[in-house]
Amino acid sequence: MQFSTSQALSSDPVKKVGILGHNYVWRLPFTSPLQLLWFEVRKFDSPGAKVSNITQRSEWMRCMEYRPDTVLLELGGNDISVDTKPNEFSHEIKDLALLIEELTGADCLILSIEPRLQPRNISSGQYNTITRAVNRLLGRMLDSKSRFRGSGLQKEDLGYDGVHLSLEGNQKFFKNLIDICKKFWGINDV
Repeated sequence: MQFSTSQALSSDPVKKVGILGHNYVWRLPFTSPLQLLWFEVRKFDSPGAKVSNITQRSEWMRCMEYRPDTVLLELGGNDISVDTKPNEFSHEIKDLALLIEELTGADCLILSIEPRLQPRNISSGQYNTITRAVNRLLGRMLDSKSRFRGSGLQKEDLGYDGVHLSLEGNQKFFKNLIDICKKFWGINDV
């Protein structure tokens, strides 16, 4: 269904968006909850979170209790190591998204794992090679129920440490997340 800004103002309910993830979510430039024209956005940030441990963290339970219409899942970067097998890891991410959908009834949009210039315990080249493979596999394997989106971030959006986003990168990330939701729901600005 596509609708315009004026239609959103008059008849459509506000969509609840939960953003679940690691430091990128924690550093988003707003306090939660944020009320926008079409969305109520809440961030469920867990610095250092991994696909392998997110379900044991308090932010996981808070996100599930929120019962969002859509969950934007920003995880995976902290899991990448020299031992990561892209095929297995992409399935772990997909399984996590399906679990979120099963528990909340929400659509889960998986965001791409972004490049890092200085990852921990792995060279930048190895990290980025694995990340590209995982992103490519996720893009191929996800059906209409689970969705995969690029977050639009580039290496230039990273901060001084080569891992976390700069202030400008955070602002770009937030704008891109809102644009992803608007596109997903067919919202057109007029």
